[in-house]
Amino acid sequence: MRDIFQRIINNMMGQYVTVLLVLGAVSTVTYLILITDIRDQEGNARLVKMSTEQGLMISDINLALTQKTYLTNTAELHRLNARILSMQLQLTQDHEALKSGYRFVKEKERLIQVRGQLSPELRALYFDGSKSIDHLMHTYLSIVRELQRMPADTLKLDNAELNKLLFTISPSLLELIDRASLLQQRQSEFMLGNTVNKQNLIFTISIGTLFLVGGLLLQPMVARLKDSALKMKQEKAFADNVINTTQALIIGVDQQGKVVLFNHYAEENSGWSEDEVRGRNFFEQFIPEKDQTGMLNLFTDMMSGAVEYADDIETQMLVSTNDLLNIIWSPTVIKEGKSATPVMFLATGLDITERKEAEQKVTKANAELAQLTSRLQGEVNLAATLQRSILPPPRIDLPGMQGKATLLTSSEVGGDYYDYYKVAGHHSVLLIGDVSGHGVAAGTMVGAAKAGVYPLIHEGITSPIEILNSLNETMRATAQQSLLMTMACLSLDARNGKLVFANAGHVLPYLLRRKAEHWEMLEASGLPLGKSIDSDYSATAIELMLEVGDRLFLYTDGLAEEESPTGEAFGYDRLEALLNANVDADPETLHDIIMDALRVHCRGTAYTDDVTIVVVTHSDRVIQAAATNEVSDIIRISENFYRQGDHPIPRISKEYVVFLAEHSYADLLTRFSQDGICRILPRHNDFCKKLGWEHLLNQHHETPNDDLYVLIPEMPEYRQFHLTHTEDKMFIMEEIQSWLSDHKHLPNDHIEALMIILDEMTENSLYAAPRDGKGVAYYVKGESRALSEHEEVRIDIAVTNDMLGLMITDNWGTLMPSVFLKNISHAMEEGVEAGIGGAGLYMMWRLSDYLQIRVHPQKRTQVTTLWNINGVIDMNVDSGIQFLYHSEYEAAYQNRA
Repeated sequence: MRDIFQRIINNMMGQYVTVLLVLGAVSTVTYLILITDIRDQEGNARLVKMSTEQGLMISDINLALTQKTYLTNTAELHRLNARILSMQLQLTQDHEALKSGYRFVKEKERLIQVRGQLSPELRALYFDGSKSIDHLMHTYLSIVRELQRMPADTLKLDNAELNKLLFTISPSLLELIDRASLLQQRQSEFMLGNTVNKQNLIFTISIGTLFLVGGLLLQPMVARLKDSALKMKQEKAFADNVINTTQALIIGVDQQGKVVLFNHYAEENSGWSEDEVRGRNFFEQFIPEKDQTGMLNLFTDMMSGAVEYADDIETQMLVSTNDLLNIIWSPTVIKEGKSATPVMFLATGLDITERKEAEQKVTKANAELAQLTSRLQGEVNLAATLQRSILPPPRIDLPGMQGKATLLTSSEVGGDYYDYYKVAGHHSVLLIGDVSGHGVAAGTMVGAAKAGVYPLIHEGITSPIEILNSLNETMRATAQQSLLMTMACLSLDARNGKLVFANAGHVLPYLLRRKAEHWEMLEASGLPLGKSIDSDYSATAIELMLEVGDRLFLYTDGLAEEESPTGEAFGYDRLEALLNANVDADPETLHDIIMDALRVHCRGTAYTDDVTIVVVTHSDRVIQAAATNEVSDIIRISENFYRQGDHPIPRISKEYVVFLAEHSYADLLTRFSQDGICRILPRHNDFCKKLGWEHLLNQHHETPNDDLYVLIPEMPEYRQFHLTHTEDKMFIMEEIQSWLSDHKHLPNDHIEALMIILDEMTENSLYAAPRDGKGVAYYVKGESRALSEHEEVRIDIAVTNDMLGLMITDNWGTLMPSVFLKNISHAMEEGVEAGIGGAGLYMMWRLSDYLQIRVHPQKRTQVTTLWNINGVIDMNVDSGIQFLYHSEYEAAYQNRA
């Protein structure tokens, strides 16, 4: 019996030792598992924080770079650059740690970094493909370094690299970082849930083991049980500490939607303590009404088990101050028991309010940038329109010189320039220039050059040396040597073929002698315009004699320097080969051959530099007629004689018949229309006397100059505009009104009258004048169209101390004297009605002090109106009218005379 008892005791003692070993093993494993999981949780919290902060740093860097585009204060720029550099270094360090899979483990009172491995999902995000986080991050940091080093005055909002950073790389990178953060967070939440489950399971096992061992071993086992429970309590406290130190909102909600878990970070961000919100309805307390439906549906689906995993959801969160935070929630559930019934809805949220604000600032900055870009584009388009309007027509028709010009700009506003004009009916002046660079600044120089040419035209300057010397002063005063302009200037005396050539640093033109087989260069040198005040172009200017049929080719260096898609320049050798291969081609054909060759070489017409070419030929010699002031060929009809009855009008050109009105003659307009009298001059009109009677009576004799500058006796201040598109009309009218308003001595009534006539005359040249041989209009009124290269519509405005003049020239020549007189007489009898019965022509006569129309049938119409600005606009006064129609009959009569 004793032996049996002893064996039982020995067996129990063996079991005691075994149980103790098992208990010790279980406790050790439990401790290690829990400690490892809890340390991992703390490290995971650190990783989530780092990943989240990456997105915030990217947004801050983007905002700082945007601010850099408009900061001018040096101290602020230094601080901003230092801040960008600091964030860049921190971002680099965090990225290297995250992509290497480093983890953080608590050792004593601090977290240390240890090697780890990325999960397959994170590895795919960081390294797979050209859209990986690692690739995009390196590209992002590279561009940031480049932009951070750029001087602030060169970094603009329209910088291509900045736009690529803000709108291409950053959105993709932020999206991938958010996904990586969510994966880190989900892993943390998953591990946290596993830790809780492990803790519960191990706690149950430990309690059961302790009860069993306690029942056998009493006090020793109870003591161990107490120790184990204490350790588990400490571990739970540690787990709670991890939850409360996580830099994310962690809110637990029970099955009734009431708050049961509220970590410290949530307390800090919401302004409520855990005690204040515990037991309250989570959705009513924190979620605004507009976001509640989506959040409640997600809660119901996950707690019922219908949905196990859900995507992140973004809502606003109401805090104690009644402010709203923007939160991205990552929802999950905590399950319990063998049935895995969800017992807690765990909402982990990241505060993205600052990121949202940064995005809004970037969006606002982009909107402002778009508005600024639109305004600047509008101004550039206006500048381009005005620049086109100051260039003469591409088809050149000068005394002894004919040809064709083309100017193509690489941007809206170019730096190339060509111009030409005639003097005294036998001198032809041709200029071609190139400003260094292109764009608005170069366009301004072109405008200055044109402004400098204006007075030279009307002073009758034909010497290329004088022209270049004058323009050199203009360019120096305009650009202060910041921009230079090359220019070649040719002057041809069409009476004898004498050509003078002076050069201001421009590429040398080519000359082809009639019947020659090769083109030769015209060599003359000189400094570019605006380079030096001491420039003198007389020493290098050359003179030579041209024969009829000799040709000239001028161009800008953009032609030779234009490159193909492979980087090959068009080149001077290719240009000379084309010229020499086409020595028999006329100027227009040669022009087209060169432009076609350039287009083929460059695979299109999108050029990197401005390109201009001019091809002209010495077409003929001009024989200058002797000037005369005689008006003996004029037949004058007095008003008294005309009113006495019907009188036959001689069968000669009506340009030689002048009606001299003693009083108002409006009642005679119908008879004038029947008799074909189209020159009516009021004998007692002070303005006609000012213009000069002999001068007005001689208007049927043509001069080389335009009527506006022949009629105004003194040198006026003037502006000239060429329309290239019907849409140019609005811009040019605004420019003219602004220019006239700057002349304070001009009365507003006169400016308003000029603008009314300008509108009418321009509409006539664009829509009424273009007609075929049967009188059918080519275009519908109001139709938007570009003018062809053969079509000219030119506007001239002239101002003196006491006179104002307007002239519009087109190359249609379709207005007939009979139509003109019939329309204004109809308007007199039937009244003025817009668009009907010659209302426009009638207004031109009534609103002006003198009206003159000169028509070369099917060739040119020139309408000139003049005002005495010391008088008043009186529509009851019958002003002087002269309609000069140069028909073949009139030419034959003139030859007989």
